[in-house]
Amino acid sequence: MRVLSLSLMFTASGIRGIYGETLTPNVAYRVVVSFIAATEAKRILVGRDTRPSGLALEHAVSSAIVDLGRTAYIAGVQPTPVLLWASRVMGFNGCIAITASHNPPEWNALKLAGREGLLRDVEVVKRFFEGEVRIEAKRSGATLSFNPLPHYLDEAVKHLDVDLIRRQNIKVVVDPGGGAGFEATAMLLRRVGCEVVTINSAPGVFARPIEPTRGSLKDLAEAVKAYGADVGFAHDCDADRLVCVTEEGEVLPEDYGLAVASMHVLSKRRGPLVVNVASSMVFKRISQQLGVKLYWSPVGEAKVVELIERVKAPIGGEGSSGGIVPAFFNKARDGVFGAALIVEAIASRGERLSEIVKEIPRYHQVRGYLTCEPPKYGYVMDKLKRNLSGEAVDLTDGVKVWFKEGWGLVRPSQTEPKIRVLCEAEDRDSAHDLLNRLMRMVKEAIDEAQAGASR
Repeated sequence: MRVLSLSLMFTASGIRGIYGETLTPNVAYRVVVSFIAATEAKRILVGRDTRPSGLALEHAVSSAIVDLGRTAYIAGVQPTPVLLWASRVMGFNGCIAITASHNPPEWNALKLAGREGLLRDVEVVKRFFEGEVRIEAKRSGATLSFNPLPHYLDEAVKHLDVDLIRRQNIKVVVDPGGGAGFEATAMLLRRVGCEVVTINSAPGVFARPIEPTRGSLKDLAEAVKAYGADVGFAHDCDADRLVCVTEEGEVLPEDYGLAVASMHVLSKRRGPLVVNVASSMVFKRISQQLGVKLYWSPVGEAKVVELIERVKAPIGGEGSSGGIVPAFFNKARDGVFGAALIVEAIASRGERLSEIVKEIPRYHQVRGYLTCEPPKYGYVMDKLKRNLSGEAVDLTDGVKVWFKEGWGLVRPSQTEPKIRVLCEAEDRDSAHDLLNRLMRMVKEAIDEAQAGASR
């Protein structure tokens, strides 16, 4: 991810900013022109989440596509996983999802995908954006309406054991948080025989913070208990994330949805497991128990999917953000299909979700950060590597160090002038000890970098 300013940045797969400040319709138009120049896409699927700025950006995106003689297929409000699935399997050679995912409503973004899914090198788009792009259009393009959701649902049920799920009469509460998953998840779960209750399902009405966390899902936890449901599911604004709530009303850590789904899928489809380096030790334990190889990827959906494809893993994801990638169906973070996988796991086991997760070790994660200007990132990270040279260090993304009691990950933020530290251990005190140790090391390196700059 390349920082442009504190509110506009090129991300791993597109551009993100605060609408009306640095992300404007004009900026979106220029990004789409650059995207088309870089990919030569001609049939481009366009969808959005439910943010207030989505429609204006959709108009800008479609205008750029049409002005360049291409065809824009306007899908309207759609979950990002539905868009990315359709872009791969339905003959499109480009896709633009207008969504800032879990960020607050004032943010928005363009997530860019080519023929094979999310762009893995957005730098080529950035180079066009920063230069002058000239594309000769012999004729004006066209705008067509297209709804991929019915096609997605039809294909999704083919990858699920519908008869098994129906026999269990599973009751579910879905909280899409006013986002783009306001109908898709409930529709899929009803198709496989679940009784579904929804809360916070009015599109564009954000009755809770967009990011689904333990603190923001108290209403869902209460609803699960009040309705006597077997499980609750929550999404962010574009439904690529999934957080689960047990029948007892416990909001599970983000990693545990992916953990349950992985255990279930890998019991039927043998193959390796891929998770990013910020994911829990839970996955190390799961891979050992199942006898499958575990691969750690850099953080970011495109990086996870790239490794999944390379090693032919049936499932993977980003446990650190509640992202399930059910690669045997959809090579994207998919909270909609992920919910159905969790339901299938409950039906297959014939157990309550609270009983299933008892098999998964509980670890404790703590986070911290220190302010650091991006030009000093290199010095700080190099200093940290030298100080940790005697430890078991993984440099896949940032600096991850394994200790006897757990692990710590130090990564420079690509959206703010900060260096973030994440630690995990078997107990909270050990996790805090690791965090304090690494924070001290990072602070010393930052102080040295600042002292050197002032000389």
